[in-house]
Amino acid sequence: MLSKPDKTPLQRFRQFQTRELDEARALVARNFCGHRLERESRADRLDACQHRAGGNGLFYNYIRYGADVMIEPGELGSFYLIQVPIRGSALIRNGTSEVETGATTASVLNPDRHTRMRWKEGCEQVLLQIGKARLTSVAEALTGNSLQAPVRFDPSIDRTRPEMQRWLGLFRRAVSAVDHGGLLDPDQALSRTLVEDELIMGFLQAQPSSISPLLERPETGSLTPHVRRAREYMQAHLADPLTLADIAAAAGTSPRNLQLGFSQLLEMTPLAYLRLLRLNFARYLLLESPPQTTIASIAGAAGFAHLGRFSAQYTARFGEGPSQTRKQRYLI
Repeated sequence: MLSKPDKTPLQRFRQFQTRELDEARALVARNFCGHRLERESRADRLDACQHRAGGNGLFYNYIRYGADVMIEPGELGSFYLIQVPIRGSALIRNGTSEVETGATTASVLNPDRHTRMRWKEGCEQVLLQIGKARLTSVAEALTGNSLQAPVRFDPSIDRTRPEMQRWLGLFRRAVSAVDHGGLLDPDQALSRTLVEDELIMGFLQAQPSSISPLLERPETGSLTPHVRRAREYMQAHLADPLTLADIAAAAGTSPRNLQLGFSQLLEMTPLAYLRLLRLNFARYLLLESPPQTTIASIAGAAGFAHLGRFSAQYTARFGEGPSQTRKQRYLI
């Protein structure tokens, strides 16, 4: 996890430092979006500062205000914002979710949810700003699906979870590399893109979101080329009436060899794996499709021709029926 630094992060990339509230509001808006910025107490001493580096839809930031301030940007619109406190605490409201951040909790702001925040006196945060288009592109490559709606994260980030601690370690190393002159050099363009994509993919996998059902796969290690090709073919043809022979042909191997590969690496048959992918995709559609979309059409889009069998298999996997999932659509 990001710990208290010996020096201010990204100090080489200072954008501004000011004691004027209006100036701070205008300068922060230049890099993010228009917003309200008000001091909660006139007695507080404002000392606003921003450091910022990056490009290509991803920016590393350090921000402090010194004083206890209220910030209301409304909907961010074009970007996600991950906020990791390194000193102090903040109260964050994104959509209907409220988060108090600090040593064990960080936050992520969804761009299509109204945001209002109170950064308490002494709060300092390192922020990762990710363009909505960049994150969506990585999410679609990671899931193998065209997404029906924007990715929506649970705004509360539990910094104590092992998965998130690993991601925070990656984030810390990326900030350090930028701080020491790495990644931003034109000669480092390929390394920079790889690190940025790893940051985005890692966050998508570590933080609960609306696409979490699409990421629930049993893989635990490297897949053989045949098994990987079979998985990719299944993912691209979920709605089609696939047979084992179809999948094996697409993978470039025999049905028997494919059966053995799936059994050894995934401890299930290819058709059982296909059913798992279809059920996960159905859950995503139930949570994200417009209210007027019927369960029957969702079942069909996920490759289930028989509604009754789909309902039984869905209930066995998720412990609730499709209609129950539909009622609790993933709203943040």
